[in-house]
Amino acid sequence: MVVVGIVGMLAVVGLPAMRDMVVSNRMKTLSLDLYTSLALARSEAIKQNSGNISMIATGGNWQSGWQVCVDTNANGVCDSGEAVVTAMDAVDSSITLTGPTGPALVTFNRDGRLASAAASFRIIYTANNAQTPMRCVELSVSGRPKTLADTNHTDSDGCN
Repeated sequence: MVVVGIVGMLAVVGLPAMRDMVVSNRMKTLSLDLYTSLALARSEAIKQNSGNISMIATGGNWQSGWQVCVDTNANGVCDSGEAVVTAMDAVDSSITLTGPTGPALVTFNRDGRLASAAASFRIIYTANNAQTPMRCVELSVSGRPKTLADTNHTDSDGCN
């Protein structure tokens, strides 16, 4: 009975830390997936010498996933017949992903630079951001992505 009591106490202490670790790993994985997709889209634009390689949010919502495709007709949608380089599934509901809106896409020029202004993605744990800081993936106008973690646990000022 003493052993069961000790195991119970360890579980009560360890479970919240385990949950925070799992959420933190999900957020890191998502930021890496974003970074990889952006880097892939940029390299495809350079490789194909094409100014119509885009990373497009599924249904206009980054939370629903995204595709990197050759948007030959430049309509902001991966239509049938257009080559899809990679696609990502919807994000876990415990994490909120926001990115560029109106339109929800990132397009690269043939030299790897962004076709629009700099872009930023934010990854937030919706339940307890005090324990798990926000993560960001930012794109400069040059088209190079970088990942950041929020160090002061304040979402309003972005990742710093």
